Amino acid sequence: MISIKHYVIFGALLFPQQNYTRNWEGSDLPGHSFAKFEHFNGKQDFKIKLDKNDSFVFTYKTTLKNGALHLEVKSPSKTVLSKNLSGSSAGVLKILNSRGEKYKFIFKAKKASGSFDVTYKKL
Repeated sequence: MISIKHYVIFGALLFPQQNYTRNWEGSDLPGHSFAKFEHFNGKQDFKIKLDKNDSFVFTYKTTLKNGALHLEVKSPSKTVLSKNLSGSSAGVLKILNSRGEKYKFIFKAKKASGSFDVTYKKL
């Protein structure tokens, strides 16, 4: 008969933890999110903490040492940025929020090591 221990081990091997990151150091404050990380796997969502009718400027800087890193900026109705990042990347978006939607930005990674620094402010 198979013991419960064998079921747990089998389950852990069959369904490995997909979202895993080593040495994540960062913070998510209103208007500023940043982190340094090693072996980032999975995705991390960040809400843009402004009033829902606010238009804003979104600025990002990333450094990718290895692995793959993807950035998206989106609302429930549209994606305004979807970009694979490599090396050192930076950009600025001006987002006019005439529909009063809530926005978020998402980092998706596969074995990524590096850092990001994101700021946003009301127009």
